[in-house]
Amino acid sequence: MKLLIDIGNTSAKLAVMDTVIVHFERRYEPWGGTFARLMSAYPITDVRICTVAGEDEELNAALDALEVPVLWLTPSVPCPIKPVTGVPATYGADRWAADIGAIVQDPDHTLLIIDAGTCITYDLFSADGHLLGGAISPGVQLRLNAMHEHTALLPLIDAESEAVLLGHDTRTHMLSAAVNGARFEIEGYIRALLPDYPDMHVFITGGNSFQFSSDITCPITHDPYLVFKGLQVF
Repeated sequence: MKLLIDIGNTSAKLAVMDTVIVHFERRYEPWGGTFARLMSAYPITDVRICTVAGEDEELNAALDALEVPVLWLTPSVPCPIKPVTGVPATYGADRWAADIGAIVQDPDHTLLIIDAGTCITYDLFSADGHLLGGAISPGVQLRLNAMHEHTALLPLIDAESEAVLLGHDTRTHMLSAAVNGARFEIEGYIRALLPDYPDMHVFITGGNSFQFSSDITCPITHDPYLVFKGLQVF
């Protein structure tokens, strides 16, 4: 079994996976204790990591103590499913893992991979594996934080998965714009790309989920474990 680690901007998530995920958690204790608990519960033989955080001495020491192979995923690690081109060296490791997780599931179509986390990232791959382009925008919580931090009176509120179209007080006004604005943005990208890529399959992952308009007819796969599925193939 493999221990898969996804270290993002706001939290670290771990999964134990063989052919399927048998355990998932968000880190809540020091790395050494986390690894000791999981290694005692599962026959882990390899560790695969993607991170957008900086150097972590505690994590490095805990990994060294495991004495199992560790792979740190970077954009320079080639996709094992099929040749992929156009990925820049500055690409985030979590984006690369999510992209591979989508390619694993559908290697034959144009793919739009959307990760709706702290930021919302968009990656468009052609059916032959070329990264055609992408985009990055603030995620729902980041939009709410920015409204609070750059105004005198707007409160700091937590993101929710749904919001009314038009609010009735300050809090619901902010949620409407943050949640629906992110949804409309995602739908806008899908609608703009579909005429040129009618075979497009959309994969969505990340901490925020959205219910999209019924007129969007292309395949949409919501997969909260997309990053882990990408890490698993190495």
